[in-house]
Amino acid sequence: MAEDAQPRIAWFTPLRPVESGISHYNEELLPVLATAWQIDVFVDGYSPTHLRSTDTLQVHAARVFHRRHHRRPYDAVVYQMGNSRAHAYMYPTVLEVPGLLVLHDTMLHHLILSMMLTGSRRGYRRLMERHYGEAGLTAAERVLRGQLPKSLFDLPLSEDAVEASWAVAVHSDHARANVLRHNPNARIEQIPMGIPVPQRIARERARRLLGLPEREFLIASVTHVNPYKRLDVVLRVLARLRSDVPARLVIAGSVAPLVPLGRYVSALGLESAVERLDFVDDLTARLVVAASDVCVNLRFPTAGETSASLLRLMGGGRPVLVTGAGSFDELPDGAVIKIPPDVLEEETIFATLRRLASDPALGERIGAEARQFVLREHSLAAMAEGYHGALERVAGRILPRPEVGELIESLTLPDAPTRLTPDPLTTAIADALVELGLGGDVTLLDEAARAAVELGLGVGKMGRTADVELTSGGRGA
Repeated sequence: MAEDAQPRIAWFTPLRPVESGISHYNEELLPVLATAWQIDVFVDGYSPTHLRSTDTLQVHAARVFHRRHHRRPYDAVVYQMGNSRAHAYMYPTVLEVPGLLVLHDTMLHHLILSMMLTGSRRGYRRLMERHYGEAGLTAAERVLRGQLPKSLFDLPLSEDAVEASWAVAVHSDHARANVLRHNPNARIEQIPMGIPVPQRIARERARRLLGLPEREFLIASVTHVNPYKRLDVVLRVLARLRSDVPARLVIAGSVAPLVPLGRYVSALGLESAVERLDFVDDLTARLVVAASDVCVNLRFPTAGETSASLLRLMGGGRPVLVTGAGSFDELPDGAVIKIPPDVLEEETIFATLRRLASDPALGERIGAEARQFVLREHSLAAMAEGYHGALERVAGRILPRPEVGELIESLTLPDAPTRLTPDPLTTAIADALVELGLGGDVTLLDEAARAAVELGLGVGKMGRTADVELTSGGRGA
């Protein structure tokens, strides 16, 4: 192939309507890379709702990949791999066609487990014993009895995928060390996690648009809530904090079925102090961040991930409480507030929030440092450059550099306030979709909500900003 020919890259990733951080990550990255490369994206047989196809960026069903690759081999194949069922469709191809394996989670145990329990329970036992000996077999037996031991976080089941890949891309030193501990001969490419950084939104304007009180101390959680995100601890702290601080918690994100969030809130008597928004669009999420005094993005244990949701909070210029473990411990001390995951976790969070409530200037300083850190180290430009270098080595040829636009993303804000209070019927529909494993499908949620409206049963929107335009110098989608 001629050196100046446009490279052809095959790219496996979930996209929305599969609602995940990896979907968002790729929807922001792919249009940038497609300024220089021909990229064929392979998904699990659905039509994307957010990524726009162009002459150099096309979406195909994964079932046609082998035929297309056989007819005209790609210069490189990229697999965006996470620890969820959304990535099951690509896993067999990872083992068959070597490529660049991007590990968003260095642990793939829950993914492998979900695939094998629908097939061979005996195969799961054999796999665990092959990789981890007697300890693995013991853990497998506990899992098959319905238990989820914490030891699973030390048994990643990512070894086969790593071994089959030409190279593995990670986003942190912690993830690199995790991979090498189990695959010491793996070839590692370390690529910065990058996000588009939005323009600053004044806190007062954000609160006015969201209908939030101007003088309350506002804590925000803007991420999917699972049992490891420590929101039960945050809620206990909030109940204590409200004895002398007028505080409110806004939770913007889907909630895993295993998290009894409503029961936590009721048991602590916090119904009037917690705003649960469930599904929100990108701009509403940014407004929530801008309106907050502090954000929480705790997680323990971790699966070796680098959190894009955390970087978005930091890029929004807000102070963020993170768990001081794993890749999060690599963040600069002045740019986040690290909470050790020990027996004093709750007391430390309580003292930290009291301090921030009494000293708003401290939060502003930390938030400003966080934003500058993201602009300096975690821009889309830095991530695109990382992929450029990694794929040059995978393809074994010089590749043209992608063109990245402005680092600061402009936003068009609505003129009128947006509704925050969820409609009870729409919330019930959303909860039912989560139980069915469809909770990330925003399109399906809106269709169900519109049907309810047509039947005269609900308002049809749940904390969502309608008809809002997003313009970006670097996203293109």
